Amino acid sequence: MHELGITQNIVGIVAENAHDKTVKRVTLEIGELSAIMSDALEFCFDICSKGTVLEGATLEIIKIPGLGKCR
Repeated sequence: MHELGITQNIVGIVAENAHDKTVKRVTLEIGELSAIMSDALEFCFDICSKGTVLEGATLEIIKIPGLGKCR
């Protein structure tokens, strides 16, 4: 489950840039072809955000449709 590592990085980056202010919402744009499972990301976010400035924040995931081109 690579979503755990991704979520740990997201929480770390947001916490570092929050400068000790409470974070209420995190919005992510994720491509549908990225092989990231939104449910797993949300589950990991709840766990990884505990004890940080993100604890209790909502995670909003905006899915970006995939696009392909033929040559």
